[in-house]
Amino acid sequence: MDMAVGERGAAARRKLAEMTPKSRELHEKANDLLPVEVVPTFEMPAPICIHSAEGARVTDVDGNEYIDLTMGAGPHVLGHRPRVVEDAMHEQLGRTWHLVLKNDRQLELAELIKEAFPAAERTVFCNSGTEATMYGMRVARAHTGKEKVAVFDGCYHGAHDYALIKADPESPRSAPDAKILGSGVPSSVRDDTMLVLPYDDPAAFDLIRKHKDELAMVMVQPVQNTVPRDDVGPFLKELREVCRECGVLYLLDEVVTGFRLGWGGGTEFFDVDADLITLGKALGGGMPIGALSGRADIMAPLGKPWGDPDGVFLGGTFSGNPLTMAAGVAALTHMRDNKETVYPYLNEQGDRLAAKVNKYCEERQMGAELNNAGSIMYMHFKRGIKTSRDLTDENHDAEREFYVHLMTKGVIVPGIHLFFISTEHTPEDIDTIADAFCESLQDVREDGII
Repeated sequence: MDMAVGERGAAARRKLAEMTPKSRELHEKANDLLPVEVVPTFEMPAPICIHSAEGARVTDVDGNEYIDLTMGAGPHVLGHRPRVVEDAMHEQLGRTWHLVLKNDRQLELAELIKEAFPAAERTVFCNSGTEATMYGMRVARAHTGKEKVAVFDGCYHGAHDYALIKADPESPRSAPDAKILGSGVPSSVRDDTMLVLPYDDPAAFDLIRKHKDELAMVMVQPVQNTVPRDDVGPFLKELREVCRECGVLYLLDEVVTGFRLGWGGGTEFFDVDADLITLGKALGGGMPIGALSGRADIMAPLGKPWGDPDGVFLGGTFSGNPLTMAAGVAALTHMRDNKETVYPYLNEQGDRLAAKVNKYCEERQMGAELNNAGSIMYMHFKRGIKTSRDLTDENHDAEREFYVHLMTKGVIVPGIHLFFISTEHTPEDIDTIADAFCESLQDVREDGII
């Protein structure tokens, strides 16, 4: 595929190559053994290998320091290696770090979840958000006796087969056809078990009413990864009422938003309740984790003995391990005790960064904008984006070149381009990031790509 690369882009690539010889050497050695990045969607604009991280910064194997906007894909609300979490993990290592037995830390973390989320009458732990949404679908089917689950175009619910369903862009916006993302997923998943709904569109309510007799659950992210917005509260509330009216369970996938958008995540931020909630990322204080929480009657089948025909099976060798639980308890306790400062700060700095960048784009009539819901952010190279359907003709050449320039200016954004700020990003850091964004946009413009 031909790529538009101008003089400034070529110079930026040469600079990156000069900055990162050790990263490139490790990348070449790893090509056969590790043919992709951590996950394929995280491919960076240049090979880079990180050696250490602290606060809002990471350092690569060549000694280059960057302001980090990946924040581990969202978990690091308190930045890298917060002392309160590190100390708790050291203390736990002196006791034990893996059991496959019930431990006291599990109860502590479950109590914190229940404190933050009214729907969390019962909780089960797992190791990722992917597992959490998978179990959410399973328990909803068991509770209702119905098999279909509805998801929204543009939402992301993990990497299991049932989550790899999106809207076919060739189908009508108001009544999208389901399409499998990638290969290896049985067509029966698409045809027999899933329904795709249009996001932030009243047509979704009509589809739910039409399919209510076969729908076990509707699952939605309070904030979509691809187009983070903070103005969707009315839609989420009406969606909740339609689900209640139709006897369909309502699951808020708070893996990204939980304990980041607010102490009570999107549930609190948008003032909407749910039957089930999935959590992950920030819940573990930087350690691998997932959780499914919900009403006691819905969660009851999870407590039945192995082999019980009315039970819902879940497993996971490392689920609820004491080390992860200790990290989560420390992080959540700190965020709860400081919620009056942590969340206003995160949301204020996210809004400030977006305002600076968007003002720059508007004044220069650039086809780009920074979308955000608090500290959850995404840079798009098209204006007026409201849903993922608006992304079909985005300027991907400009997008690719922008991130190359950004790295040369000492700012890292993950390859998926969804990025986050933390409490460790100072106001001065936000100003530096804004300047780097604006300078990179100008570099792309001078190459005639935007």
